[in-house]
Amino acid sequence: MSVPQPSAPSTAPSLEAVAEILVELGEPIIFGDTRDGHRRMTPVLGGRLRGFAAEPSATGFSADILSGGGDRQLIRPDGTVEIDASYEARTLSDEHIGIRASGIRRLNDDTVYFRVALRFETAAPALAWLQDALFIADGVRETEHVRHTVYRVG
Repeated sequence: MSVPQPSAPSTAPSLEAVAEILVELGEPIIFGDTRDGHRRMTPVLGGRLRGFAAEPSATGFSADILSGGGDRQLIRPDGTVEIDASYEARTLSDEHIGIRASGIRRLNDDTVYFRVALRFETAAPALAWLQDALFIADGVRETEHVRHTVYRVG
């Protein structure tokens, strides 16, 4: 039986900025301390998704974040916040985009680390490329909203 040989090292993935998201948030609903940590859910009230012309055949797009989604957060004993957000957007041409974000936010020596992995779902042919790649985003938490720059992992 032969031992498989390791494959040649590949190049590191690249990141391409493809969109920005602004999510308007409501007041958190506090569930309290559970066996896993302190649980809360922050309602999504609205916002904006603005895509850049990422694909050679694509144009930029714009969509409104719809109210009704939510960001379920678990605050661990070390202060790290686990994020599990799900919400929808509607383009100007009435096409829908489902958005799912999971990640973490934590404070390290006065520096905030806030990153999420994003998944998109849509039936819009012009936006099908959103379903064919991996996406990550940085995050900035401001008073009443969260701002993300979305990167496609190449």
